[in-house]
Amino acid sequence: GLGRTIKIDKVSSRDKRQAMDDIIPRESLITIYINRKKICVISCSPQHITELAAGYAVSQGYIDDHDSIDIIEVCEPGDGAEDKSRTHRPFMENIPVKIQAGSQAVKEQPASYITPGCGSLEEEAAFLLPDPVETGLRIKSEVILGLNRKNLAVQENKKALGGLHSAALFDLRGQLLLVREDIGRHNCMDKIIGNSLIDDMDLTDKTIFTSGRISMDLVLKAVRVKIPVLVSNSSVTHSAVNLAGKLGLTAVGYARGNRFNIYSYPERII
Repeated sequence: GLGRTIKIDKVSSRDKRQAMDDIIPRESLITIYINRKKICVISCSPQHITELAAGYAVSQGYIDDHDSIDIIEVCEPGDGAEDKSRTHRPFMENIPVKIQAGSQAVKEQPASYITPGCGSLEEEAAFLLPDPVETGLRIKSEVILGLNRKNLAVQENKKALGGLHSAALFDLRGQLLLVREDIGRHNCMDKIIGNSLIDDMDLTDKTIFTSGRISMDLVLKAVRVKIPVLVSNSSVTHSAVNLAGKLGLTAVGYARGNRFNIYSYPERII
């Protein structure tokens, strides 16, 4: 499961200190290799790892599309292509994921570490922008208003553990298709993208709802797989709005309760 039980001391102003068990989210590392070259280490919730690896590899531009991937192998911790000269034990579980793809798939750049809080945006990826999203699709305002409620209703792990983000995939009528939870908001989105790529699902008529703020890295992930609308119940950064405007993405923030803000391409929401 995604949780671990630990002993804690609970303190409140009304009661004395109380020893009790608490269930908190797990955090693991996965190290992704493409053709034996390490491309990143991701801090994540250890679930749907194949989806996360596939989604990350494509959404970050390492691989053009899922058809370029021949094999994805999730290995046992310690069974990777990592530096064998290291003698110290890792401070947390590290799961190697090996991707075999065409040799042209790998970008020549140093491996990166992806935190659960802020994600990453490599300099090269920031300047090699994907083609803009072009679509005549429209989505109704009442659909946007219902996404946060539908997403909250299916967050089973967050209800039990706390401390988790989520992303959900919807069609343009507001039907929930898929939800993923993780300690990292960008990991949630990569798991959604990875699942869709593996299942060969068309994303050009879908919406992704995320519980985290929309930043530039999420805009790029959405545009690379041609998602036209990205919605959050949180904020949208200024740089993300500028990038979404250039790349044809409708960015929506603060979609909760009875309101939301449209930051780019408002004509798609009717």
